[in-house]
Amino acid sequence: MKNNLSFLAAFAMILFTLCCCMACFKKAAYASPVQGQWSDSLISIKQLKRLHLTGSVEPIQKEWMLQAVVVANDEYDNWYKSLVIQDSTGGIMLLLDGQNLFQDYPVGTLIRLRLKDLLLSDYRRMIQLVGAVDSSSGSLVTGGIPLPLFKQHIQILQDNYPIVPLQIQFKNLHDSLQGRLIQISNIEFSATDTAQTFADKKNKLGASRALKFCSGGTIYLRTSGYADFAGGAIPNGNGSILGVYSVFNTEKQLLIRHPDDILFTNPRCSGAAWLKN
Repeated sequence: MKNNLSFLAAFAMILFTLCCCMACFKKAAYASPVQGQWSDSLISIKQLKRLHLTGSVEPIQKEWMLQAVVVANDEYDNWYKSLVIQDSTGGIMLLLDGQNLFQDYPVGTLIRLRLKDLLLSDYRRMIQLVGAVDSSSGSLVTGGIPLPLFKQHIQILQDNYPIVPLQIQFKNLHDSLQGRLIQISNIEFSATDTAQTFADKKNKLGASRALKFCSGGTIYLRTSGYADFAGGAIPNGNGSILGVYSVFNTEKQLLIRHPDDILFTNPRCSGAAWLKN
């Protein structure tokens, strides 16, 4: 009798252990895809942009990841419902259907972006990553990633990631720099624009102000009429400026995050007639 009881007790113990192990196995098997959703193939921004044809829309169906740092956001309202992100190969604008994005994604936030189900598009030749497109009105309208899907697509890896802007001369301004944080030196606003404000804050109208290279060439500082600093005076003098390179059709543009990105401490260029325009 004792032997039978011992056998039953041992069998019950083995059965309990097996059940526990199976429960652990099921839990681990269930958790694995969640943990693995951020470990798919990494692709660079440069590689991604190569897939885009201007004027077209390309849905992304591959399980690709993009690892990049936030270089601009909506903190001072010069960008709307969007972030600008870059890696070592390039930069791109990411549309997000949310506000006050800077609170969760401040400049210097390193993120991993899940690309599947996003789309590549462009606005006036400026390439974008978007969450949706609508052409029912006869023209292409893009939309950002919906707020409930942010966490499915964006994983924060690190805060205060170091950002080093590229030092660029006029002759090196080309489409490969779209979305990149760049720094330009020996530059100043045109003489006519130094009497202007960044944009029309009263009527909420954006404006482009001409930046002249002392060595020749022009790039336009584009500012939203909704920017906190839209009504600020255009600085005089000469120096360096930091901003995100953009395009509007054939126009070369620069967007600053804040007037502190402008450091004009030198006297203006002299002797070049075209600088007066």
